[in-house]
Amino acid sequence: MTRPAPPAVALSEDERRAMGRLDRVRGAGGMRAALLALLLTPGHVTRLRAWREETVLVHEAEEIRADIETLGGPSRLPWFELLLARLGGTPLAERQALLRSARRVLAPPGHPLDRLLLLAMRRHFGEHAVGLVQAAPDTEISRFPPNDMVHIQRYTAHLARMVPSDDPEEGRRWYLAVMTRWMKPDEIPPWEKPDVDALVQALNGLQAMSWMQRPQIVRAWVICAFPPGRPGPLPQTAADALRLSCLLLDSPMPAELARQYVEVSLH
Repeated sequence: MTRPAPPAVALSEDERRAMGRLDRVRGAGGMRAALLALLLTPGHVTRLRAWREETVLVHEAEEIRADIETLGGPSRLPWFELLLARLGGTPLAERQALLRSARRVLAPPGHPLDRLLLLAMRRHFGEHAVGLVQAAPDTEISRFPPNDMVHIQRYTAHLARMVPSDDPEEGRRWYLAVMTRWMKPDEIPPWEKPDVDALVQALNGLQAMSWMQRPQIVRAWVICAFPPGRPGPLPQTAADALRLSCLLLDSPMPAELARQYVEVSLH
């Protein structure tokens, strides 16, 4: 049965004007200030102080931050990805400095989404760890050896802190729904959040899987987040976690998820 599509994303005139101004920011310093501003958390004074220290030499930084704050949830992650792409061609030393600045701005206390944002920056700025998997590229996921399945399980456990909402009980049910697609219920490890090292290792393993396997995993995450009778939209954090996962796995974004975002073009 076809699920009804959520209404198209509507932009206010203020947001359109802000996006127009941001699109004209092409200097590395201004784009750096904009990207770091997308990492800020409202009311987090420590992060704002770090952002100001990291952008002190950018004379239009506060105006850029004001435009970033005008963006709604459906616009912020597309702009994050756009700025990653535009800054990806800057010299290595500048990309490394930007990563150090991002770590400063993402000062604790943090959110599970922060780890995915930083991992996305690391991946697009040239930090590529090598992951190993045992399964052949055409192996069905349900036939993965345990050492490969653990990558899916741990990364899914991290996503379950945000998907389909921030309710832990909903997250546990979603985690079980996803993993039951490939494992017997009595074989699924209990849901518990992975530590940072386990999350990074899980992501490295997922990235090492084939171009046929990764979209299947993404599709399972999204299908279980949009069960029958719940057409969406997802809460913004849940949608962002799934979209960032598509980016990290270099996987197409399912239509149910894409409809929650505005489209921005790289030009």
